[in-house]
Amino acid sequence: MEVGTCFSVNVTVFLSNPMTQKSSYVPNSWLNPLNLSFPAIKICTCRAVVKGSVSSLNTQEKVTGMSSDHSQDLELSSLSALCPLDGRYWGKVKELAPFMSEYGLIRFRILVEIKWLVKLSQIPQVIEVPSFSERAQAFLQDLIDEFSMNDALEVKKIERVTNHDVKAVEYFLKQRCQSHPDIVKVLEFFHFACTSEDINNLAHALMLKGALDTVILPDMDELIRAMCDMDTTHSSVPMLSRTHGQPASPTTLGKEMAIFAFRLSRARREISQIEMLGKFAGNYNAHIAAYPEISWPEVAEEFVVSLGLKFNPYVPQIETHDYMTKLFHSIMQFNNILVDFDRDLWGYISMGYFK
Repeated sequence: MEVGTCFSVNVTVFLSNPMTQKSSYVPNSWLNPLNLSFPAIKICTCRAVVKGSVSSLNTQEKVTGMSSDHSQDLELSSLSALCPLDGRYWGKVKELAPFMSEYGLIRFRILVEIKWLVKLSQIPQVIEVPSFSERAQAFLQDLIDEFSMNDALEVKKIERVTNHDVKAVEYFLKQRCQSHPDIVKVLEFFHFACTSEDINNLAHALMLKGALDTVILPDMDELIRAMCDMDTTHSSVPMLSRTHGQPASPTTLGKEMAIFAFRLSRARREISQIEMLGKFAGNYNAHIAAYPEISWPEVAEEFVVSLGLKFNPYVPQIETHDYMTKLFHSIMQFNNILVDFDRDLWGYISMGYFK
């Protein structure tokens, strides 16, 4: 076969019209001038079940037997994951899992619900929720600190009944607090005056903040430090620069590394300065109806700030997520600088500057 020869698979194609439920036959000769044939492929279905421990979030890599109809029951592993991030690249991104996974989302929802109940207990006008003792506060804090994968699975089990993810978190907390003599009296205030978005927007912001502070920014710092080290080490190593691929003026390897270290440092600083915003309620209608004497905008701001977030005072029902747009574009800019760096190194290697 000559180079560049095109061929197609020997298949029979039917073009179906969904309005008439009629099909039109397309001859094989239109598709396959070489008349190549391939064996039929049966589509397999799989079910993924997450199994792992709280600390490592490892998944058990196991594939069960194949049934007679060729369908497969697959447990989640690097081979059965639908997304490459959870498959072959898992080792490179697994540090993000405690923050950016559904487990992380549920954990931060738990945190927000508990912190809101504690906040209500600190407002004298909310007489139905008296101030919690140190023992009660420690009990609630343990629910956050010791939240496990098994706890998350329990929330998912409740969700199968409620058919609502945030409501499942509320019910989970009510179940766990049944044994505490003080908290059991105020269970209905876990979600007082909240919509799902009140809980979710704060949880999402905390997920991003945790991932940035714990994983992403430290990795960026490590990369920039490595480039700065190369700048210092190779500051006197001469190198012929290129313009449009043609030999140009001399430079040094250290100077070229310094260029990218400087660019990445600026991009990293911009990312770190983005404020993670959060809101808690929109018009405070339910709040004012229940306790009109309380300054709820002030309470909402105090609560959001106590979580380490910046309060967004003017929102509709949802947090508008403008800060997320800015954050993701800033991370994209950082990555684009890295693409530029990779291309330069590719060129240096191809010209024999590196071996």
